[in-house]
This record gives sequence, structure tokens and C-alpha cells, in this order.
Amino acid sequence: MAKGKKQIVYMIPEGESRDSHTYHYTTHKTASMLSDGKKLRLRKFNPVKNKHEMFVEAKLPRHTK
Repeated sequence: MAKGKKQIVYMIPEGESRDSHTYHYTTHKTASMLSDGKKLRLRKFNPVKNKHEMFVEAKLPRHTK
């Protein structure tokens, strides 16, 4: 069985804008999340606030040279 291409996901703290100073990159794990259109939510450490928070999937930032 062939493995699918990994999709990189940009994660920002829940309730903050895309321009926030804290972010994480990760990959989608399941094909069902892609087909259902659900956003990925993970509990990650926020070094600005010095505590763990929920991070949600956001659009990737624009590519700059």
C-alpha cells in the first residue's frame, strides 16, 4: 500500500490571529480528517505565556523570498 504525501500544517494559539509570535508546524496524521474537512487541534506549549494551550490549524503564511 502506497503512503500518501504528508501535508504540513501551520498551528497558532486558539483565539489569536495568524500574526501571533508563537506558532508550530506539524503534519496531518489521518486521511479521515482531510476528507471531513476538520481542523487539527493539539495541546502545545506556548513559550510567550509559559503554559500549555490548545493550538488550531491555520493557513500557511505566504511564501517570501
